[in-house]
Amino acid sequence: MHTRALPLLFAIGLSQTLSGCALFSFEPAIELAKASGLVVSHVVSTAPGHATNTVHHAGTRPSSVCITHNPMVSSSEVVPALQMALAQAGVSSRVYAADTTPLACPVWLQYSGTVTWDAPPFRSEPKAYLATAQLTLRTMHGEVLASSAYNVDGMFESSKWATTQDKLSPVVQALLTGFGG
Repeated sequence: MHTRALPLLFAIGLSQTLSGCALFSFEPAIELAKASGLVVSHVVSTAPGHATNTVHHAGTRPSSVCITHNPMVSSSEVVPALQMALAQAGVSSRVYAADTTPLACPVWLQYSGTVTWDAPPFRSEPKAYLATAQLTLRTMHGEVLASSAYNVDGMFESSKWATTQDKLSPVVQALLTGFGG
């Protein structure tokens, strides 16, 4: 028993006398843990968004919607994302300037939102992302038909780096049905 332990003790003793050498380094394990954390963070932060604070008054689903363009939302991705989500739900849409009120539009979609800057995972340069959005469906007389919102989720910021389309599709679905998508 002592003869097997002697070579191990000898190797450990030699390794202690060599400066800067070690039999095992924890550095690769630490770097692997850091990389794994970044990957998990990236996967979580690109999850699709979900609708919050949905209010839906029972009524017929609109076949077409007029979107009031909001120049205060600095993302060029919002209107195309809204139009794509509406089209996927079978609802046609047109975009009008905020001061336009064509009589041919019985249902209007108004939106607002906040665009924020931060550096995405694996990048050092900041990038803009949609942090919040509020959507409201109204009749041409201003009556609210439905409203719903998107917010970057709390502590884990899931959906922070999801596409604008992935963030807004569930909110549009909630506007039309009363249930988040």
